[in-house]
Amino acid sequence: MRELWRRLRRFDRHVTTVDTQRAATSLLVAAVVVFVPLYSAWQVASTAANVATPRSTTLPIGAAPVEPVFSVRRIAQTVAIDARVAKVRARLTSVSANMPEASCLLVRADTRLVADVRSSAPVVPASNMKLLVAAAALDVLGADFRYETQALGVREGNTVVGNLWLVGGGDPLLSTRGYPATQQYPTISPTFLDSLADEIAASGITTVAGSVVGDESRYDDERYVPTWGDGIRAIEAGPLGALLVNDGIILGEPFKPANPAVGAATVFTRLLQERGITVLGAARAGTAPTGTAVLAKLASAPLAQVVVDLLTNSDNNAAELLLKEIGLARRQTPTRTSGLQVMAEALENRGIATAGLSFADGSGLDGGNTVTCSVLVALLDSFGVESVIGQGLALAGTTGTLRDVLKSGPAAGRVRAKTGTLRNVKSLSG
Repeated sequence: MRELWRRLRRFDRHVTTVDTQRAATSLLVAAVVVFVPLYSAWQVASTAANVATPRSTTLPIGAAPVEPVFSVRRIAQTVAIDARVAKVRARLTSVSANMPEASCLLVRADTRLVADVRSSAPVVPASNMKLLVAAAALDVLGADFRYETQALGVREGNTVVGNLWLVGGGDPLLSTRGYPATQQYPTISPTFLDSLADEIAASGITTVAGSVVGDESRYDDERYVPTWGDGIRAIEAGPLGALLVNDGIILGEPFKPANPAVGAATVFTRLLQERGITVLGAARAGTAPTGTAVLAKLASAPLAQVVVDLLTNSDNNAAELLLKEIGLARRQTPTRTSGLQVMAEALENRGIATAGLSFADGSGLDGGNTVTCSVLVALLDSFGVESVIGQGLALAGTTGTLRDVLKSGPAAGRVRAKTGTLRNVKSLSG
C-alpha cells in the first residue's frame, strides 16, 4: 500500500510539472490571438491609410492549474477555468456572427477551443506577415547571427589612397545616433554608423584621397515590391538595398535618395568630416574591388534583438531585407522571391502547412498576401511564450505598436501581440 501511494505521489508531481509548462506556453499564444473583432469594427471604418493603428484586447482566463492531479483544489480550479472559457465563448458569439466573410477568428485557452470561425480560410494578414519572416529568419540564420558593415581601402600612412569603400552587409538597423529620436517607434537595437567613423578616426587616418563609395552588392537592386502602391513606396518602406542607413533618410534633407547606397555614402562622408577627416571626392555608389583591405568593421546586435525591432516596432524595411538575407543564406540568391520560397520551406519544416496561401512580401504591405488564423496560431505555439518571438511581440500599453493602446485594465502590461493594419484590414496575433 505504501509503495502504491509513493508511486501515485511521484506521478502527481510529474504531471503537475508538465501541465504547468504546457499551460504557460499555450495561454498567451492562443488566448489573445484573435481578439481583433472586439476592436476592429470601428477601426476598419476609420482606417484610411497604410499606417499601423494597433488595437488589441485580452481575456481574464486566469492562470494555469498548479495543484496535483488528484487534488480537490485542482478540480475546483479546472471548473473555474472552464466556467470562464464558457463565459468568453458566449461573449464572442455575437462577434463571430457579425464578422465579415473575408475574416477569421481563432481563440484558444490552453487546450480548450474558445472560438473558431473560418480559421483555415486564407485572409490578408497585413503586418502579421512579419511573424512568418521572423520565424524563418531564426530557423535559417540562427538567433546569434549578426550583420556586418565594413570600411575597405588602401592605406598609406594617414591617408586612404583612392576611395574608401563602405560595404553594406544588409543591416536594417544601421543608423546614426541622431536618427532614433526622429522615429515614431524608435529603433530598439540600432547599429550606429558613428562607431565605424570613430574607429577610422582612432586609427589615425586623416585624409581620404578619393570618395566614400557605397557598396550594396550583397543583395539585388529591387527597391520596392512591384505591386506596392505609391502611398507605400519610400513612405512605409524602401528604397531597399544592402547598404541602408537611417531607413534611407539623410537627416535634414526632405527626400530620400533613389539609391540608398549613395545616401549611406553621403552620411558616412559627413561623419568622417565631423571627426576632422578630409574627404576629397563626392559620395557615390559602386562595387569594391576584390581583395581590398578591411580598415574597420561594425557588427549589428544579434538577430534575436533585431527580431524584437521587427515585431515590436513592425519594421517594414527589416522584414524585406531579412527575406533577401535568408534567400542568400539558403539559396545563394539574395532576392525577395527567393526569400519567400525559403520562408515557406522553413514553415513547412516546422510542420506548418503553407498550401493555398499567398506570399508577396515580408512586411505585409502588399494586399496580395494571404495567411490563415490557424497558421498564425500554430507558428506562435511552435515557438512558445518565452521564445525570441514570444518576447519580441509588443507589450500592451508599454512598447512599440501597442504602446499607446490598452494602457489600463487587465490587458495593460500583460498582452503581447503583433498588430497589422492596411486599408480595410485589421489583424492581431499573440
